[in-house]
Amino acid sequence: MPTYKLYYFNSRGRMEPARLLFHLAGVPYEDIRFEREDWPKHKEEMPWGQVPVMEVDGKKIAESNAIYQYLAKQFGYNGKTDLEAAEILELLDTINDIFGYMRPAFHAKEEEEKKKLMASVSAEHVAPYLARLDKRLAANGTGYFVGKDLTIADITFMEVLTMMKERVAPGLVEKHPKLIEFVDRIKAQPKIKEWIEKRPKTEH
Repeated sequence: MPTYKLYYFNSRGRMEPARLLFHLAGVPYEDIRFEREDWPKHKEEMPWGQVPVMEVDGKKIAESNAIYQYLAKQFGYNGKTDLEAAEILELLDTINDIFGYMRPAFHAKEEEEKKKLMASVSAEHVAPYLARLDKRLAANGTGYFVGKDLTIADITFMEVLTMMKERVAPGLVEKHPKLIEFVDRIKAQPKIKEWIEKRPKTEH
């Protein structure tokens, strides 16, 4: 079996779907977490000077979607066909798009400016995105985003929608009861529930 290491900050963020995959598969890994003040000492150790990064037998791989899909394929959460795998990647890439719109708000230094930017992004981009996501879930008709079984798309959207509800756009996700039901149902799956209850408690 390969030796795995995950490198990220001491938070859930973009590494949490990978941690969940390891827990679902019952595969051991080393969970290396940096405190923000220590990050500059480690930045140049990473392929592109950023995290998340996964190390497999000494080889470091960056970019969250590359990590997710590698692990999902290894552990059986990347769909049943090549078409389903492509649908999963399509959905994961939409998350990068929406967070790209949010980035200026995340990096704003003044709290008032941050609130103004986030309100604008929420109205212009997040609200229509959630509406499309709702339709996509309904169109699949299985309770999952792709196919008939749990995939990395579902695991990732569970985390993203939770974060949006708690921190980014309070009130917007709640306008879509089917998305809320989806999050609650995925979180209630026994192995996922087990991880949520045992994982390190962090702010986000």
